Amino acid sequence: MTHPHLSAPPHRLGAILFTAALALLAVSGPVAADAPTGTAAMAAPGQSDGGENDFLPPDRDLTECVSALPKPGCGSEARGGWRQTAVFLAVLGGLGFIAWRVIAGARQSTREGSQGSS
Repeated sequence: MTHPHLSAPPHRLGAILFTAALALLAVSGPVAADAPTGTAAMAAPGQSDGGENDFLPPDRDLTECVSALPKPGCGSEARGGWRQTAVFLAVLGGLGFIAWRVIAGARQSTREGSQGSS
């Protein structure tokens, strides 16, 4: 005899896995202790804020690189990384999970509808 209250339903297992993955992403990248806060964090790249912006080249004007269509040479090697890839994969996994649940629900309702009409 099986005990239904002792086994976790599939949706609960998915929620547990999602929560564990989210917690792993949250603790894997600690915030830098020397990160500027307040108005110093919003200083323009040309101002002396004590730091340098890795995403903008120092020899280009800010208006050339920050736009809907940035000019060539405004890119940076500091883009991307494993954390961005992890977030992208988590988003794809979430979309896949949603698609799977929609398809499974549609198939189940189709099966229930065809059984009731016969």
